[in-house]
Amino acid sequence: MRRFRIYILSALLLLGVRPILWAQVDTVTGRRLADSPRILTYADSNSAQTYIGEYHTYISAGTSNNFKRQTRLQANTSAYLAFSLSYKWLTIAYQFNLPQTSVFRGPGDHTVKASSLSLSHWWNNWGIEASYQHDRGMILQQFTSGPNPINFIWQGVDYRYVGINLDYVFNPNHFSFKAANNFSRRQTQSGGSLMFMLTPAYQNFSITHAMLDSAAKDTTLYNLVNKNANHLMILARFGYAYNFVWDKGQWSFSPMALIGPGGGLYLDQLHDKQKVFPMLGCQGRLTGGYNGNKWYVYLNALYDLSQEPQKNLGLKTVNETTAISVGYRFPHLRHKIWKVL
Repeated sequence: MRRFRIYILSALLLLGVRPILWAQVDTVTGRRLADSPRILTYADSNSAQTYIGEYHTYISAGTSNNFKRQTRLQANTSAYLAFSLSYKWLTIAYQFNLPQTSVFRGPGDHTVKASSLSLSHWWNNWGIEASYQHDRGMILQQFTSGPNPINFIWQGVDYRYVGINLDYVFNPNHFSFKAANNFSRRQTQSGGSLMFMLTPAYQNFSITHAMLDSAAKDTTLYNLVNKNANHLMILARFGYAYNFVWDKGQWSFSPMALIGPGGGLYLDQLHDKQKVFPMLGCQGRLTGGYNGNKWYVYLNALYDLSQEPQKNLGLKTVNETTAISVGYRFPHLRHKIWKVL
């Protein structure tokens, strides 16, 4: 898998959209917010950051209760290393894959590629997180008697996902998502809040040529892909987030958990009898680390599951993300750069 990203997002940032770079801070003074004495902003509003992480996507279908033993598709993702620089309204980032870290390593691994793009922006109460994923070819994993799956390259699969999380924090005076999730603010006292997340999304499978190996042709998953299954869905998840802080917010640990129902609409010919179906979704996040005035370092972990009932083919999609970030805050320069920044 090959993946790299270069962002020069001045136009998007002017519209209020920022990429997920885990270190972006507000251009505000280093005083406490007027409406929340426990939330502290930073005088140095610019940051330089490096982070290393990985993400995985698993897709399965069928009636088995043992998700880990089901025949499934997995994106051929790799661990990555990235660098970013945020100055005023401009953010530039570069990311590349680490060698020999892809899921499938062997002959033909260069023919299976995965790519993704994420953008986010947060206000006090509201947040928006948009994501796009495109996998050209995937890894087919089959479990036999052993503990580990047998991996096959399925070049003919083309998978796309587009989704948006619309987030709402009910009590921003006691819980700051920016302080808990990306350390761009500091929360000086422990506190939490109820949260709501509305997720409209589109998921699509297509196949360019049939699978040569017939081992999985009788599975529900193969039938979904072979019939170019695609659908719209929406999830409404409720939950709670809490930020445990020590030393006036310099150290923190923040768990978040949400769960809720949803619905979907299939747009393909395979689902000719039942187009509309119920869904269930859940998401969990953990963030912890050191949030200093200049330096900060923290660990992010995310687990996201969306599933339809087993009687309706039981399609399950799981996304897992882990990243470690290290950043440094710095003030504005005395003179403008190119008379713009």
